[in-house]
Amino acid sequence: MVWGIWAGGSWLQAQSAPDLVFYNGKIVTVDNHEVNAELGTIAQAIAIQDGKIVALGSTAQVRALAGPDTESMDLRGRTVLPGLAATHDHPTDWDPLNPLIVKKVVTDEMHIERFLEEAPFEQIRRFPQVLSDAVQKARPGQWIRISMLFGKEYRGGPQIRGFFGRQITKEILDLAAPHNPVMIRAGFTGMLVNQKAIEAIKKHYGDEWAKFENDGRSFEATDAPVNALMEETGYCGVCYREFEQDALYPPPVLREIYRLGLSWWAGYGVTMNSSNMYTAGAIDAYNTLDRNGQMAIRLPWTYFWPERKSFFLDPYFRNFVVAMRGRGSDYFWLNGAIPSYYGGSCSSLPGTSSAVKEREDDCRFDPVTGAENRKILYEYIKAGGRFAGGHTGGDREIDYILDIIEQASQDAGMTLEQIRAKRHTYDHMAMSPRPDQIPRIKKLGMQTGGWDLSIREGAIRLVLANYGEEATQWVIPRKSLFDAGVRNSVEIDRPLGYTNLTYFTVFHVGITRKDQDGRITAPSQAVSREAMLKAATLFGAYYAMREDKLGSLEPGKFADLIVLDRDYLTIPVDDIQNIRVLMTMVGGKVVHLVPSLASEWSMQPTGAQVELGGAAAQW
Repeated sequence: MVWGIWAGGSWLQAQSAPDLVFYNGKIVTVDNHEVNAELGTIAQAIAIQDGKIVALGSTAQVRALAGPDTESMDLRGRTVLPGLAATHDHPTDWDPLNPLIVKKVVTDEMHIERFLEEAPFEQIRRFPQVLSDAVQKARPGQWIRISMLFGKEYRGGPQIRGFFGRQITKEILDLAAPHNPVMIRAGFTGMLVNQKAIEAIKKHYGDEWAKFENDGRSFEATDAPVNALMEETGYCGVCYREFEQDALYPPPVLREIYRLGLSWWAGYGVTMNSSNMYTAGAIDAYNTLDRNGQMAIRLPWTYFWPERKSFFLDPYFRNFVVAMRGRGSDYFWLNGAIPSYYGGSCSSLPGTSSAVKEREDDCRFDPVTGAENRKILYEYIKAGGRFAGGHTGGDREIDYILDIIEQASQDAGMTLEQIRAKRHTYDHMAMSPRPDQIPRIKKLGMQTGGWDLSIREGAIRLVLANYGEEATQWVIPRKSLFDAGVRNSVEIDRPLGYTNLTYFTVFHVGITRKDQDGRITAPSQAVSREAMLKAATLFGAYYAMREDKLGSLEPGKFADLIVLDRDYLTIPVDDIQNIRVLMTMVGGKVVHLVPSLASEWSMQPTGAQVELGGAAAQW
């Protein structure tokens, strides 16, 4: 079977008809694979067969391929982009914070779920009554989970997280619910539980619970085991993962939350959402969805179990994880691992005061204080592992990571090309890389993420206050990376589901460097809209090591694409954050379609954002 393709300015006629044709549009292919802001071909029409792209070209050329059974959709000038890739996100964490999803899946017969969505101080005023009503409603032994969300504009986090351990304490929860496990979940990270909840999780994990490590997940950094800290305070930064994914939600319930969550992300135009996987419950849920053909979008994952990083000191386990990289389906595959904890904010800069340096985290890979972490990462890299998905903070941490990668690879006898083929990554870029680190990153073939929403929330202003102007140039330095030829992708890493934010909010920040109050910091690191689009599509596919199948609209690749309500490339920059995704297609299947376009094409609206009553239901 021969299909029509547009290549080198010539058109080859297909010998049989495609299943589907979109025509009369502006189809931005992003088929230029170089590290620059050039997007490549812009076509008018695209043909799809068996879930893959088979032709691109003018409307006349592509429509000429249609047969009697070909569906033809008039785009009426609308813009089509490749599907968007989020390369560091936690749908496992965020989907249970989406009220529309949870209320659809969980009933009071299962356990009691309540959401507080008002301004922070109104939430704390209402909290005692909401908790009391939940306890009255619950049967003895039934879970109670209350989520305190940060607001539609995502501004309430500092106040709400400040309530934990102060206005809301473990003692309060113990007194209010002596017969029920209770979890209070902040609208991002942060959790407070009572003694009954602790007893429930200890019962689930048994003897393993006592072996869990802390790694800074409590109120204060400490070497005490995380279980001991939780026994005392009820607080843990990210331990809600173990509670929710392994103990609170039964497997069928967790699967349904995640199924709807994947569909919800498709409504933002996301067709690939990379994430760390932390628990057996989450891995099993997605694996089952994948086996059942219920994955709306693609989910490359990296393995990380911070509770027992010592697992990676076992050669059998380490070699098994290395051998399994890339295994899975086109929707769910292992993309690497994080063998040891990460994310220290340690910097080479002196700081603007001695107090700044006193507050700084220890470097996780410091030769003295981080000896075990260094050994774990060294052995994993030496065994051939790919370091991917790791949070990183300050630039000194990057020095140590680069040193370990170079030494372990050299000791393993790898050539430079073999090292580069691993495509080691690191994410966030909270205050790194420094300009002198970028050539090392390029030499090693590494790629980065980029956590632009942290700029919107004001994190870069704290960097300015604590470390000065020079350090702000190191916060997500996309322009420096592009200029040096280093691929950088785009992270979301926020629970968008209950907010007014979208993926195009992230685009806007990367292009403008504006925070939510309109302040611009380090504008020299801003990139063009073309560069940001490339980072969010094709470079995301490179991060996932699937650029042969994903990331651009080219013949032979999967038909993962989105249709927008306005032209991303020409509208005013400040209008980019208002873009709506009218349709999302993954592998030739429509997984999100708003009512207006559905009516125009005589199709049924679809997708969780539409079906559950999100904003897209009104578009």
